[in-house]
Amino acid sequence: MINMTPYELVVLLAAGFFYILSAGAYAFTYTYGRMRSMNKVKLFSLLFVALMLYCAYLMISSPVFTSFWKTLLTVATFTYLIVPRAMWWVVVRIHNAEREKAVNRTYR
Repeated sequence: MINMTPYELVVLLAAGFFYILSAGAYAFTYTYGRMRSMNKVKLFSLLFVALMLYCAYLMISSPVFTSFWKTLLTVATFTYLIVPRAMWWVVVRIHNAEREKAVNRTYR
């Protein structure tokens, strides 16, 4: 059994909390920046990426988790980095296809 001090426990819990919070904030700010074509907001979203990566590092480097959980955290972190950009690509493609269908229907 691994002994943790109360301080280490609080740091680990805070890292988990801010990990999830920063992942959501990254997705939101990235999407908002893309919707409004605001490059500064997209750049600001990278701060949340940095916070998420730092929190992931804190959790992965903790001796509390087994290699399974460390691998899961690593995969989840890389997934969180990809999902907002991938979903933006999917949504744009869907809306472009719908727009083309609507244009084709109006010219028939």
